[in-house]
This record gives sequence, structure tokens and C-alpha cells, in this order.
Amino acid sequence: MSARGSAFRLAFGGYVGTLVGGLVTVRVAFTDASPAIVAGAAVTGFLGGLVVGINVAKRYSQPPIRIGRRRRHGTVVLFSSLSFGLFGCAAMLGLFDPRVGVVALTFTFALLFTGWAAAELGETCYVDSITADEPSATWRWEPQGRSWLYAIFVVWWLLMGTVSVFSGDWTASIVRTGFATTGVCVALEEGTWRIETLGATPEIRVHEAGVVKQWPFRRSIVRWDEVDHVRLRDNELVLDRGLFDVRFERDEVADLEAVATEIERRLERVSADGPVALPR
Repeated sequence: MSARGSAFRLAFGGYVGTLVGGLVTVRVAFTDASPAIVAGAAVTGFLGGLVVGINVAKRYSQPPIRIGRRRRHGTVVLFSSLSFGLFGCAAMLGLFDPRVGVVALTFTFALLFTGWAAAELGETCYVDSITADEPSATWRWEPQGRSWLYAIFVVWWLLMGTVSVFSGDWTASIVRTGFATTGVCVALEEGTWRIETLGATPEIRVHEAGVVKQWPFRRSIVRWDEVDHVRLRDNELVLDRGLFDVRFERDEVADLEAVATEIERRLERVSADGPVALPR
């Protein structure tokens, strides 16, 4: 199995472990169990779920392909954290014991991060499975983002989280630290913050199956049968595909005209020859 496949198995196992550990720990937190027992339940549930998740992903080759092929599967994975978030919010409103809120909110963000990783790696595995051919054209692209805005966001929430720790409000601290961590993850995942020694070089690749966007840590694809038409404006290239258009800014790609020409040529070929049969 490829390195991405192994990474997916680990991420999927981490997601299942976090889900199982969260369910067990929240249940124990409702009792009068000591903090040591609550922590033990969390570790035991997580390790048990981790082993199960890794083995499921190892035995069946389809989970990463299924999750990556259908966006709604990734959405289901990510939004499963909402149930824990509801318990956390209820505890913040005084409906449950505060430690239930601490546990629930901790697992809310843990599920968000592990589910996010599994969904993104699943999409990348799916893209790899349908783009085994060499790209006919490749361009370097630089994802544009306001790194300073992410920095302000992360620093602000870290400071607020620290204030909450000193004031003894652990529930608020978890939420604020979770927001800060989310900001860091998004900035790295989008390539707004780059660590040159980690991740792949962002590129646009043209394959038989479609246009691949490669970020430092993941890939996505726009299949030819999804594109209605291409529009090249002064400052951007737009691939129209209903509600989810794909845009490339001129600041991101040096030769936007060459990208547009190659994509239009491919679309004309697909229109003449028919769509490419993709593996299921």
C-alpha cells in the first residue's frame, strides 16, 4: 500500500478510536467516577477503536475510495463531531456537570481533526486511483491566502485560551484553543503557511480523468464531466461546475492562458470522444 494509503489507515483508525473513546468517556463522565477512571476510559476506548479502525481500513480497500469519491461521506465524518459539541454546549449552559462539557468539547475538536484528516486523505487516495497516467501538462501554482489574517486569528484565540486557563474556565479554554488549532490546520492544509521541508509542491495537473489540484498535503480533482465550460477573465480562470466553481487567480499561476488553452482542448476532446470511464 502507498504511503498515502497507510496515512489514511492511521487517520481512519484515529477517527474511529476518537469516536469510541468519546462515547465511552462521556458516558463515564456522567457518573461519579474519579478523574483517573475517566482518563482510563478515554485511553482504553481510543486504543480499542484505533485497532478496530486500522484493521477495517486494512482489510477493505474501499473505505478511502468511497469517502474520497463522494463528498457527502466526508461531510458525514466531519459532522459526527456535532453530537459531542451539543453535549458541550449544554454543559456550558449548566444543564450537565461541567466535566461532561470538558470531555465532550475535547472530543468534539479531536473528532473534527481526525475526521477531517481521514476525509482529506480519502479524497487524495481516490484521486490517485483515477489518475495513474502521467499528466499531459503541469503548472506550478501558489495558493493565495492572507497569512497575516490567520496569524491574528490563531494568536488571538491562543491568548484567550490562556486567559481562560488562569481564570479556571477549562471549558472556554478548550473551545478557544480548539479554534486556534483549527486556524493552524487550515492555513497549513491550504498552503497559506508553507513548511518547505514538508508536503508536496502545489501544482495543477491535467490528466485523462480531469484537472488535479495538488496542495502540500492533499489532492482534489475536477472531472471533465463536471465542467460545463471555461471562462478566462482578466485576473482569473473559472471552471464552471454548478454551485462549486473552481477558480485560479492570475497571482497563483504564472501562465493562466496556457492553462485555459489546455483545459479547453481537453474538454473539446472529451466532448468528441465521450467521457473517460473511471474505476469504481
